[in-house]
Amino acid sequence: MDPEVAGSSPVGRPFMTPIESIILGLVQGFTEFLPVSSSGHLVLTQKLLGFKNLGNLLFFDIVCHLGTLCSIFVLFWKQIKETLKNRALFTEIVIATLPLFPLVLLIKPIKEMFDRVDLLGFFFLITAFILWLGVKKGYNKPLTHRPLIKDSLAIGFYQALALLPGVSRSGSTISGARLRGWPMEQAISFSFILGIVAILGSSVLEGYSFYKSTEPSAVGPLSLIIGFFVSFVSGIAALKILIRVATKKNLLPFAYYCLILGIVTLILFNYG
Repeated sequence: MDPEVAGSSPVGRPFMTPIESIILGLVQGFTEFLPVSSSGHLVLTQKLLGFKNLGNLLFFDIVCHLGTLCSIFVLFWKQIKETLKNRALFTEIVIATLPLFPLVLLIKPIKEMFDRVDLLGFFFLITAFILWLGVKKGYNKPLTHRPLIKDSLAIGFYQALALLPGVSRSGSTISGARLRGWPMEQAISFSFILGIVAILGSSVLEGYSFYKSTEPSAVGPLSLIIGFFVSFVSGIAALKILIRVATKKNLLPFAYYCLILGIVTLILFNYG
């Protein structure tokens, strides 16, 4: 019998089916770049689909993240090449990544948060507040007046918040840049180039953790292939949507969405 369709599974339910891998790939692809938290949506969707031990889905999550990483290369290849040639911009990316390194020591308690669905709603509410703050308090200032190290570190600290499930990485970094006076278009471009390092780094760490783990995977090869392809295609679509939204300079609809989702999630998993 095909283990992707039925059988005993380490996640307390049948193995992931192709349909479920499509659903999760779509969730990952669309929410990775829209400022609503892909990690939070993945946890929420996996729970609603009936998966229990989410650590056994780790390799599937890694594959989907790599799919969305490829979509950044497709749409931001020109900016990536310019970053590699631009010493100042490359330095900014490096500086903004630094706040993530100390948190490697806290990776175990952070990963345990992914099983705390009762807290997920609070984290969605944090995303809503950060987005609201970026819209209401964000401003533009001349780039010549931009303190390189301070701005990059500030954006890096906002990115570090997104290690929590339900806190959006793109929403946090874009809002952080806006609060430092960056124009919206530049904030988005920087956020996603910075995301290459963050996604690649987290994939390496999670991949190593999966390699060292004795826990079996609940995902077969077919679901992995489907998850990668679907997250790649939907990631491109999500990036294009966000770029279009950026021209209107308004992320408030995403803030309201996270506010409603946070309240619903809190009620569902705490009082339902």
